[in-house]
Amino acid sequence: MYNLGLALQAVDARDAPADEGLRPRLLLRLARRRRWLAGLTLNVLGWPLQTAALLIAPLTVVQPALAFGLALLLVVGARHLHERVGPREALAVGGILAGVAVLAAVSPDASTEHAGPVALAAVLGGIGVLALVPFVVRGGGGGLMTLGAGAAFAWGGVSTKLVADALSDGHVVLLLVWAPATGLASALGLLAEMSALQRRPATQVAPVVFVVQVGVPVLAAPLLVGEHWHHPAGVLAGMVLVVGCALTLLRSPAVRSLVAEGEGLADGPRDLSVPAAAQAVP
Repeated sequence: MYNLGLALQAVDARDAPADEGLRPRLLLRLARRRRWLAGLTLNVLGWPLQTAALLIAPLTVVQPALAFGLALLLVVGARHLHERVGPREALAVGGILAGVAVLAAVSPDASTEHAGPVALAAVLGGIGVLALVPFVVRGGGGGLMTLGAGAAFAWGGVSTKLVADALSDGHVVLLLVWAPATGLASALGLLAEMSALQRRPATQVAPVVFVVQVGVPVLAAPLLVGEHWHHPAGVLAGMVLVVGCALTLLRSPAVRSLVAEGEGLADGPRDLSVPAAAQAVP
């Protein structure tokens, strides 16, 4: 849902005026477009599924498993745009499966233990600063926006884990704290990502956002949420495999056509009797 949502949103983001970048009115403008709203709906619907996954599996497994969405984009790109899928893409999908399987085998069980408030504040505060930098340094360009988007989504990944733990333990107060905080982080990440897509092609934005969004929460998991790695070499090997194969898929013509240079869903072959957003679904 997250990846297909981005594919739908990227086209409209590039069409919006560049001077609205990092401003709330950019989201207000995009919210008037049906395709962009369809992408937003997919993102919103994906979050409860991610939270549910964190109730039964550790963050070290759930966050890298977001790469499975790239396999869906590969299928959509191949079927909708008739792009060829070759051995490299097939190996990349298999590599993601293998990497997540390795992480599932060597990662600890899901835990509801947390670091103390000082450690939580220090780490989340540091990630939050990175997320806010493009809003403060507005002349930083698309690269800074991309990094800020990844940091905001990474913050949301950690806070989603805290939401799941609050649900599991029945802590209503913590739930009421972390759930809105996750929504705010996601909104900041969305605004930064849409602004970055106005200035850079998605083939430059999506890989950086993905690596930061996945890597930072996994690296923070042992410190913040009690996921003690008994096999750190296995965890790192699984992460490298997942990230490497995900970046390979992001360079695939079938995926690139959906989220890159304004082509794909914007200009690809379509049945004019069907709304564009509906045609994105295989």
